[in-house]
Amino acid sequence: MQTKYIALIAIALIIGIAIGYVPNIIFPKTATTITITSTSPIYTSIIKPTTLIFTTSATLPITIVNTLQLTWPRKIVDALGREITFNEPPKRVVSTIPSITEELFAIGVGDRIVGVDSYSNYPPEVLKLINQSKITVVGGPWTLDVEKIVSLKPDVVFMCRGDTPQETVFRAKIEEARIKTFFLICDAARSQYDIYADLMILGQIFGVESEAEELVNEIQQKIDSIANKLVNVSKPRVLQLAGPPSWGLWSAGGNTFIGWLIDVAGGSNIASGYSGWPQLSYEYILSEDPQIIIITAMGMDPKAIYEDVAKTPLVNTSAWKNGRVYLVTGEANDALSRPGPRIAEALEILAKLIHPEIFGEIQRADIINIATMKFDAVEYNIEIQQQALVEAI
Repeated sequence: MQTKYIALIAIALIIGIAIGYVPNIIFPKTATTITITSTSPIYTSIIKPTTLIFTTSATLPITIVNTLQLTWPRKIVDALGREITFNEPPKRVVSTIPSITEELFAIGVGDRIVGVDSYSNYPPEVLKLINQSKITVVGGPWTLDVEKIVSLKPDVVFMCRGDTPQETVFRAKIEEARIKTFFLICDAARSQYDIYADLMILGQIFGVESEAEELVNEIQQKIDSIANKLVNVSKPRVLQLAGPPSWGLWSAGGNTFIGWLIDVAGGSNIASGYSGWPQLSYEYILSEDPQIIIITAMGMDPKAIYEDVAKTPLVNTSAWKNGRVYLVTGEANDALSRPGPRIAEALEILAKLIHPEIFGEIQRADIINIATMKFDAVEYNIEIQQQALVEAI
């Protein structure tokens, strides 16, 4: 009996399996279609690709994609990562950094400026408008007069990322008065692309994207024309000092705007291994033996700079021995120190200082070779003072 039951169970299982398969054989399953519905936001913007060619030691294709918004209000992210809303183009603005002032004029919205910091002196129109009381000076970048800014009733105050007092103190005080602040990269720029980013963002804020883009292309063309002449050149060792040696041997590291300029101008920055603005030692400088020294300083007496350098170990460098120690002051110093629309001019200055065999000896009254001019520096200083007196009159 037991064997009989086992046989019946086995037959039942075989029949069951057959029943399960037969329909699939006779009536094969049709393909199952799964429909997924996805929704995408509709953007009121145009993606406009622009191809730029940037050249250092080689030609590199760079593509910048600009998003052009066509409607208001606009939400734009500032350098602090905040989304700021603009219901319309600002009509009254305050600039707290010289490079921002230069950028605003460069894209054609200088007439919206009602206040600037005390160092903003370019373009020359700025000083004229200050003298005509059409623009108010609101203090230095680190000593802003908040009450004066508030009294101007600006739509927005443009500030600089990395400027600690502006980020930690002045921003909060200005916003307490219900005035909008917007931070740009400005002095924290590491290359021309950070400057381009600031210009394009300002273009969006004011609705002048085309003007900003045209300016960016114009700057890039000038940079290319210089860089293309420096392909495969030997790179002399360069030391940049912010101020005379007695100020502490502060230099530009590899990730700074000036560090980038030195590299593109065909030089080898001896402080490139450092980040930010390192304070170097004489031991390190002598071990690197710079062939060119560039001292940036505003309003300094060239003779005083010469005497400052002459009593230091820098006289043992190849730069001093070969007469290649330059003081950069006046407008040349401003162009070199301000990451703004004059970046191509700054690059040209450095290219001429580093490679005169290609670009010719630089001929500017605001650049003095203190290692060779020595006593001529006194005459230069008198000449500059006389020129300043004439302009003041």
